[in-house]
Amino acid sequence: MKHFWVVGQISNNQISSNTSELLGALDELAVDQLAEVAIVFVGSGLRMQAPAFGRLGQPMTILIESEFIKNRNSDLVGREIADLAMSRKPELIVAPHNKWGLEVSAKISAKTRKPLLTNIVDIKSREDGFLLDRFSSGGQIKSKVWSPHGSVVTIHQGVFNAPKSADITTTVEMFESATMLSEIVRKLDHIEPGDQEGPSIADSQVIVSCGRGLQSKENLVLGKRLANKLGAAFGASRAIVDAGWIDPTHQVGLTGKVVSPRLYIACGISGADQHLAGMRQSDTVVAINRDPDAPIFKIADFGVVGDCLEILPALIEYL
Repeated sequence: MKHFWVVGQISNNQISSNTSELLGALDELAVDQLAEVAIVFVGSGLRMQAPAFGRLGQPMTILIESEFIKNRNSDLVGREIADLAMSRKPELIVAPHNKWGLEVSAKISAKTRKPLLTNIVDIKSREDGFLLDRFSSGGQIKSKVWSPHGSVVTIHQGVFNAPKSADITTTVEMFESATMLSEIVRKLDHIEPGDQEGPSIADSQVIVSCGRGLQSKENLVLGKRLANKLGAAFGASRAIVDAGWIDPTHQVGLTGKVVSPRLYIACGISGADQHLAGMRQSDTVVAINRDPDAPIFKIADFGVVGDCLEILPALIEYL
């Protein structure tokens, strides 16, 4: 039997949602290749998460415990998983495509000398390995890449749906970390302040996003006012982020954050492929654009053809 590993991430003492998404990415693949999927967690106090392991619906969980790895340092997590992988030899290791996941997967790949493929949005089975879809060049190019068994892969967040929660009995394998306290002392040089305004687009149920159709940085205040009225997060297209109108933390799309809110309002966004791929899982999409042929209208549930500078003030006043 083949073995696939999911690198589990814990944030604020809770299993992060991207861990469930990774499990969803492997659902069909595991069936096709008759593989057993295990989640691997590294850190301290992992036994406290035991009730949650069964709810993830996976029969196997691997815990690498260390009282010293309290902050789940990515370099040390990667090293611990790599050490175990060299003896267990899983056919596939997947991690989230975020800063932490990229650092962990890079460490695993370097130490095990296995291929690393990042920013994967689809993965299919082949007899000699896997066929992967990935975006490159800032999301402008989509390519298919073959990867052999043993590869390390990062999965773009928000692309795959998490499997339905279950309540099963899971087998837990425990391992002791080889990490010593002297190895994890790090110096904090500085903290880079963020520029996040309002709720985060990562987990908001309502998002108002703006693009070039707002015509200037100053006009973004209209989108922000609408977001405030709705209690929504404020998103942005890549075009206005690249133009310096707003901080990249607001960017929606495969080159920013993949989102799936209950309501997504696109204001002055034409709908580049990478943007559509990053929000098409929204339950309801409302598009406002002057161009009736804008690609955004092809996936919109409701569309308004008109100038955002006229429509948004009227909508804000109505609300």
